[in-house]
Amino acid sequence: MPRTHSAARLDLLTSWKEIANFLGKGVRTVQRWEATLGLPVIRPADNCSGIVMARPSDLEAWVLNGRQPSRRSAKGSQQIDTATRATFAECVRELHRCHAEAKALFDQVEATRVVLQREIERLRLLYREWDAIRCHAPSDELAPTISAVMSAPAISKMN
Repeated sequence: MPRTHSAARLDLLTSWKEIANFLGKGVRTVQRWEATLGLPVIRPADNCSGIVMARPSDLEAWVLNGRQPSRRSAKGSQQIDTATRATFAECVRELHRCHAEAKALFDQVEATRVVLQREIERLRLLYREWDAIRCHAPSDELAPTISAVMSAPAISKMN
């Protein structure tokens, strides 16, 4: 009798979530078990794609035979921990630097937004005033009034 698709899936767990559900634990727990206790998972040859698989029979045997620490020696683990801590500390410093830079940029943008908002409101008022003058003043009086409004000091700051 040919195997169905669902029966084939029972022979191989194809994600951290499926592995975690099979073991009755959380995803982070089984990932930690893989790193520290040698949980038997299968990774593709390129080892960087993030794909992980496991056979239920391998997981059952691992649970029944006792969890073994990963194959790293204590000395190698200590060296990795020291190097990892140094890298982590550098990353944290870089994160703080980037956060401070982002905060400074945010503050600049906010200050510029406030200035622009004030200028927009000022220009609205000037337009209303200009529109009122244009509608009620004869054409020959309009040109001097417009040039006086446009030469106001606040406008020259924007240019």
